[in-house]
Amino acid sequence: MSEPPFDTENKELLLERILNSLTTGVFVTDDHYIVRFINDAYAHYLNATVDEVLGRPITDFIPDSRAPQVTATGQAEMGELRSFKGPNGEERVIVVNRLPFMDGDRIAGMLSYTLFSSREEYNVVAQRISYLDNKINSYKRRIQSALSPKFSLQSILGEGRAIAHFRNLLVRYAQVDLPVLVTGATGTGKELAANALHCESPRKEGPFVSINCAAIPKELFETELFGYAPGAFSGAHKDGMVGKIELADKGTLFLDEVGDTPLEAQAKLLRVLEDHVLYRVGSSQPRNVNFQIISATNRDLRVMIREGTFREDLYYRINSLTLNVPSLYDRREDIPLLVEHLLKRLGRDNVKVTDSAMSLLQEHCWPGNIRELRNAIIRALSLCRGNLIEMGDLPHEIINDFGECPVPSSQTAPAQISLQSMLSNNELRIIILTLQEHNWNVSQSARRLGISRATMYEKLKKFNVTRENCSRLADESGNIPFPGK
Repeated sequence: MSEPPFDTENKELLLERILNSLTTGVFVTDDHYIVRFINDAYAHYLNATVDEVLGRPITDFIPDSRAPQVTATGQAEMGELRSFKGPNGEERVIVVNRLPFMDGDRIAGMLSYTLFSSREEYNVVAQRISYLDNKINSYKRRIQSALSPKFSLQSILGEGRAIAHFRNLLVRYAQVDLPVLVTGATGTGKELAANALHCESPRKEGPFVSINCAAIPKELFETELFGYAPGAFSGAHKDGMVGKIELADKGTLFLDEVGDTPLEAQAKLLRVLEDHVLYRVGSSQPRNVNFQIISATNRDLRVMIREGTFREDLYYRINSLTLNVPSLYDRREDIPLLVEHLLKRLGRDNVKVTDSAMSLLQEHCWPGNIRELRNAIIRALSLCRGNLIEMGDLPHEIINDFGECPVPSSQTAPAQISLQSMLSNNELRIIILTLQEHNWNVSQSARRLGISRATMYEKLKKFNVTRENCSRLADESGNIPFPGK
């Protein structure tokens, strides 16, 4: 058996040579901060030789040295800046780590070593760190922006009774950390309500993660919601993927169109809601999550339960609180305010709407709710002359109002006189409103309706319409408004 290449003395010599070959400085003191070892690099920082420093207190060369504090307290000091004067008087900055070392139960001394041998090295690393820090902050801002709500409670406009009650209920629900199911017809603003719930909740500083269950292919739904582990399936990203639920940790998860969640994913979602633990697809590693869930749907989930397309247990888990968004028909008194807001958002706040046109807007059924109103205003802006939206600028379905609007029970009175039945006719209503809009000028009204003057007179004769007669009928009827009467 061959002898080891180095004996103890040679090992100490080898260690000394290794330490002296470093471009960064190293020195060791005893518990009285007397220097017992120093390499060439650190001696160079002190403008001295190794022999001049050995056996002397480090405070002779560094008066404000932290060696006494470190050896007294036994607490390490990491990453501190230290300035020295170089051989030519230039300032040199190094980063120093100081580590106490023990001999049994007592502190035997301190090891100090530098991380950089020159200001240039330090500046290069500092610039790199600054660059990476700025890049990370940029990514954080982008992620925060992507995971922030787009709307707030102030985005819910209206002064009517229905919307005021809705806002009041929303604020109260937001303070309770329970699942909320937002219901309502298409276009009522369920997403807006979910955003406002998050903004008014104690989790408002956390992320708001929205996922449209109807827009994700069935085969990708679970990976989008739960994420996946590296190599979970062919084509998976090598680093895996974080799912929407994990992104919503400490914040809010909004499941829009929750009725379109695949049945297979509903069982896993229920488990996460019950245990607050999820498993990424292809992983057995549990991950704790803490989030509030808000769901939205325009479908009757109870019917879906009977049909077997939605789990009953999940329904009750996401439906602790139900928030129904009122339809536009139920808040028709807010339409003038909403129209004004839409015009402002479209950059056309200088445009006005005639009384007769606004009357039609308020009488329409609005099956498409706010979304339909927005489309109607956009169309009217493209057709209107100057800065005035008139009745004829509105969409055909609003002018003719073919929709079957629900009638409140208080208005289901016995049949009225024949003249009131006549006034409920859409054709007659449009003719009268057009005449009023044009100050009962028959020629102008006929042109606006796209019919001849003779045809207009025939219709007036057919319905027995005169200015005086219509004013009297308007006074007798509380159901049909006549602007400018």
